[in-house]
Amino acid sequence: MVHRGSGFRFFFYLIGFSAIFLAFIYTSVFSYQQYANLRAELTTANSNNDVQLRAAMAMRAAVRERAILLWQMTLLETPEERKKLFNTFYSQGSEYHKSRLTLLNTELDPPEQNIIAKLDKQTANRFPELRTFTELLTNNRFQDFRLELSKVLKDKTTIAGLLDQFITLQQAQNEEVWQDSSHKMDEVLSELITRMVLIILGGFMFALYVMVTTSKQNKLIRIANQELHHLACHDNLTGLPNRRFLLHQLEIVLAAAKRKQHKAAIIFIDVDDFKPINDTYGHDIGDQCLQNISNRISEVIRGSDMLGRLGGDEFLLILSEIDSSTQAIAVIQKLLEIINKELIVDGQITHISASIGLYIYALEDINAEEAITLADKAMYQAKKMGKNQFYII
Repeated sequence: MVHRGSGFRFFFYLIGFSAIFLAFIYTSVFSYQQYANLRAELTTANSNNDVQLRAAMAMRAAVRERAILLWQMTLLETPEERKKLFNTFYSQGSEYHKSRLTLLNTELDPPEQNIIAKLDKQTANRFPELRTFTELLTNNRFQDFRLELSKVLKDKTTIAGLLDQFITLQQAQNEEVWQDSSHKMDEVLSELITRMVLIILGGFMFALYVMVTTSKQNKLIRIANQELHHLACHDNLTGLPNRRFLLHQLEIVLAAAKRKQHKAAIIFIDVDDFKPINDTYGHDIGDQCLQNISNRISEVIRGSDMLGRLGGDEFLLILSEIDSSTQAIAVIQKLLEIINKELIVDGQITHISASIGLYIYALEDINAEEAITLADKAMYQAKKMGKNQFYII
């Protein structure tokens, strides 16, 4: 079940982070596409408007130049003198029509088409009058052309006015395109920022969830490991260190005593006649007796000393760094006193005593197992002495 839960969490985290990553990629690509489309639209619109504006300005310049040329020709005396200017006049006309065709090949909106239609109509209506005036200049010598020139220039002014309207419209459209593009860019940027903030916020919340969940899982694992370690090193009934843990700790105590030149005491405690208690009152009462004994012993030992259960009715007490055997004997006498009492468990009265063996470690070259064996031998000597006794080896 643990493996299944871990696998599910892994795939859940993977899917979550993948979704956040894909959302980030999608938002980035989508925003870039919007930006690219806006830029392409702006480029196309600007290119079209620039072509229209240049063509309209070229037409406007051609109209102006033709008007100036007509005025200059009226100041010359003979048709021969005017002939040179006529070549330029017709060249400007060609430039006008060339720019007009360029303008017609662009994308024109309805207002622009309306101005072009008016411009063509005005040009067509005033062409006969212009033609008559140019023939007059071609065939006549110096005379007063002011009346005819005034009419023709008035026509040119009308056409120039329409071209000015077109140019003004183009400039306004360029400004509108820039403003519209700027507004759309702001919208794209605002949308991008909003989405990124949401993605970052979502990613932060998911990462926080992962951290909290992982922290909880690690805490549960740590607690479980501690419990497993405790179960592996402690007795289930009394909660005292078990034989395995006692051996490990005793090795440490012996090594420290040898290094610091101190003595240590290994006290082996065996409950007298414990089997009849189990047989008479049952194992539940026997277990409660063992628990009661372990609690009594724990109350009279130092915090630096270690009490453990070897198994059955056998306990081991390790006194580290003692000055002499007298100190250990004083502890044993207290143990005999607190153990040798009547015990009432679930209304049942029984008498408990113990035989105790003592081994004083005085820097001998032995290990933990050997030290316990010596204390065990001392305990058996105490039992031979009549129980409720202690013996030092």
